[in-house]
Amino acid sequence: MDYTIIIDTREQKPLWNKNVVVKKLDVGDYSIEGFEDKIAIERKSLGDLFGTLGGGHKRFKKELERSKSYDYFAIVIEGSYTNCINKDFPNSYFSKMRGYVITSILFTLHVKYDINIFFANNRIESKKIIKELFKSYYKLYNNKSKN
Repeated sequence: MDYTIIIDTREQKPLWNKNVVVKKLDVGDYSIEGFEDKIAIERKSLGDLFGTLGGGHKRFKKELERSKSYDYFAIVIEGSYTNCINKDFPNSYFSKMRGYVITSILFTLHVKYDINIFFANNRIESKKIIKELFKSYYKLYNNKSKN
């Protein structure tokens, strides 16, 4: 790996704990050092997603507005699409939101803001997805800067 991953200071359960830098990010939970204003990945558990889209929508919307100026922004959701639709996750009964409403909001965000959304079955998949996204972005950026 030719780059260093940045983890936002507010990330509660970071996916990495070695060879990383922890600092406040304006957008997302993860980025690449030196590209903090170009690429960001937001990671959400299903519970956090339901809470954010159900109640904390204004703060999240501001973050999405800021992400528009980035080259790349994505949301990685820890939980399957089926679990989201079926509202099948720990403590789901705390949310009054319905699964199909959450997925509808996600698709609207994708179309309106051009935000890529990935569903990952667990932390291991989330980590792999984020790592592949960073690797692709970094490789593309380095090829652009050489030309």
